[in-house]
Amino acid sequence: MSWFDSLPPAEVTVPCGAGAHTVRWTAGQLTLPAHPDAEAELVLGALGGDKPECVTLTETWARHAADLAVLTTGPRCAADRVHVDRDEVAAQRASLPPGWTQAVSVPLVARLTGPAVPGRATLRPLGYGIDETRRRQVDLIELLELLALGPEFQFRLSGTVSAAWAAPDRAGERAGRGPAFAAALTGRLAPAAGDWLGIAPDAVTVTPHEGPGWGTLAVTGTGTARRLHASLPVGWLADVWACGMAVAGGHLVVAVDEPGYPLARVRALPAPGAEPVAVTVRAERDDRGGLPVWAVASD
Repeated sequence: MSWFDSLPPAEVTVPCGAGAHTVRWTAGQLTLPAHPDAEAELVLGALGGDKPECVTLTETWARHAADLAVLTTGPRCAADRVHVDRDEVAAQRASLPPGWTQAVSVPLVARLTGPAVPGRATLRPLGYGIDETRRRQVDLIELLELLALGPEFQFRLSGTVSAAWAAPDRAGERAGRGPAFAAALTGRLAPAAGDWLGIAPDAVTVTPHEGPGWGTLAVTGTGTARRLHASLPVGWLADVWACGMAVAGGHLVVAVDEPGYPLARVRALPAPGAEPVAVTVRAERDDRGGLPVWAVASD
């Protein structure tokens, strides 16, 4: 069983050649119904032949499957909308000099709106040497192309990245990225805590949890001085948050024992200070940024 078992398939139509093709996400993988032999087309492209745009897209997805920039720029909750102008990205690609595959000098903007991340976030290349600048700008443009696929794919890509970093053999690497994961966890638990307790997003602090158990959670203070302090594993981002089940039926879900769709078995907190209880949750509908809406099915 894997984290993505708690998500239904998703589809998006993208330009490809003179027309448009469907790209499908299912069971954690991108598939291309219009390209049944995509591997052969990849080999042809490597030999100098034409490579279809949606085949290139699957390569881009694979390159960013562990890219922490996805968690920096992607949505924090289902109410967020990350707006990327696909035509702008395509125009930058088309304006490249010979030998370049992506834009290098023109910064693009991903506009984020929503309660968790109001305003704008600008992706800009830094002052590195030409090779490093090129590489970083290529990464940024590719990331924008992936974000342009829309909310369903943004959450699924975020889950893919989180699951990659949650692997047991990456504990040492996670330790070196503590602030990045603290920010990713805090930014995603905060809106869930608002739904669960009505607590302000800036009153939530989360640190990465390593070791056995699901972590910890405590609420201190009262009124405007109320604060929530939590420790959660990086895997929570994939298992729980990316599947839309952070809050289900008034419970805060802290771990998933049996992923599944439309039924999953989870451990959840009915209230701060309580011990997690095992409950079954059911996906009732799919209408929040491409994520299921979950409710408690039974105790």
